[in-house]
Amino acid sequence: MKKSILFPIVTIFLSAAILFGLSLGIKNIAKANAEKERVQLMQTLLPGSKTFTEEAYSGEDKTIQSVHKAENGFVIQTKTAGYAGDITMLIGISTDGKVTGLRILDMSETYGLGWNALTDWGFLSQFLNTSGEAEVGTNVDAVSGATVTSKAITRSVNAAVAYVTGADVDSSATS
Repeated sequence: MKKSILFPIVTIFLSAAILFGLSLGIKNIAKANAEKERVQLMQTLLPGSKTFTEEAYSGEDKTIQSVHKAENGFVIQTKTAGYAGDITMLIGISTDGKVTGLRILDMSETYGLGWNALTDWGFLSQFLNTSGEAEVGTNVDAVSGATVTSKAITRSVNAAVAYVTGADVDSSATS
C-alpha cells in the first residue's frame, strides 16, 4: 500500500519542481522582452537614439517619474492626476527642447470621454514640435468632454520640456 501512495507523491513533487524551474526561466525571458519593447518604444519617441541611460531626478516636480538620457535628447516618464486617476506617459524631447513623441502608458479615465485621449491622434499631435508652452484653451484643443484629462496631459508635456530646457530649476539636463 505504501508503494502505491509513494509513486503519485513523487510524481507530483517532480512535476511541481519542473514547473517551478520553467516559470523562473519564463519570468527572465518575459522581463528581457519587456525591456526590449520599452527601448523600442523610446527609440520611436526619440528618433535617432539607440541607447538610453536612466538618470536620477531629484527635482521638486512630482510629475516627473524618471528621466532617460539618449544621444539626441531625453525620454521622460511622467505621472499626473487626471479626472479618474493617474495618467502615466512617456515623452520624447530633443536636446533643443522640442517634443518628438508621446505615448500614454496607463490611465483610468472615463470610457468614452477622457479615455479617448489614448487614440485621439489629432489631440496628441498638437504637442509634437512644441516647446513647453502648451495650454488647453489657448493653443491646445481639449478632447471633447475631457478637459481635466487634456489639462493633465498638457501638464505632463510641459513638465518634460521644462526638464530638458532648464525651466525646471532642479534640472541637470542643460548642464
